[in-house]
Amino acid sequence: MPVSGSHRSGNHRAGSGSHRRVGRERRPGRRLAALLAGVAAGVGVCVLAAFAIFSGLGVGRDGGESGEVIGSGAAETTPARGERNHVPDACEVLSREIADRLAPGAQSNPADNYQASDQQSQCVWGAYNGERKRQLTVELRAITDGQGGPVEAARRTFADERAADESGKALLAGQELTEKRDVEGVGEEGYVVYSVDKGQGSGEAIANVRLGNVLVTVHYGGGDDGDALGSSAAMDGAEEAVKGAVDGLNAS
Repeated sequence: MPVSGSHRSGNHRAGSGSHRRVGRERRPGRRLAALLAGVAAGVGVCVLAAFAIFSGLGVGRDGGESGEVIGSGAAETTPARGERNHVPDACEVLSREIADRLAPGAQSNPADNYQASDQQSQCVWGAYNGERKRQLTVELRAITDGQGGPVEAARRTFADERAADESGKALLAGQELTEKRDVEGVGEEGYVVYSVDKGQGSGEAIANVRLGNVLVTVHYGGGDDGDALGSSAAMDGAEEAVKGAVDGLNAS
């Protein structure tokens, strides 16, 4: 998927780490645009004796400094308030009700060729049989390392991805960006874009939301009997899924 610079829509490299958003490839058969590719996340580990709180959201690190030293045993740095050092299983954060509505009859599966870790997880729901084709992908990424701390690194990564997605420079050959808008009322910042590939009979929306140092990205697309999924259905569906995923993330 061509893109200017070092950032690639659907396959973004984080500005100061190795977190990457998944790529997309065309699916054979009906040629529904697939949204997935493998990624591996690298996390810098600080070997300091510190007071550790083992939960999704921890409190204790202030401004990137280590916490209180306890004895001489091994410990880990604790994430600051509003930060996560791991994410849950992406297949578990989205309700079955939403998944069934957007991709009827699809089963949830970890993405092919995707290496999950504590910092990254991705799940795909695919319905490729019949006249109605749908693919829904949810990806969670915790940016845990970077200049200025995890939240600032996540802000930079999000900004780079937004610029790539909203410029349309990151699209696959044959795709055309036609709409974009903000995602309101979820996370700290968010957007959704829509592109269509009339030759492939496929329309796709990408919704991306930042919540602290975590990025929640949804790809939702497909077609109906050779006609591309329209912008309204795709963008509304992607927004519904990203909001549902954030709700599930907050509840985890």
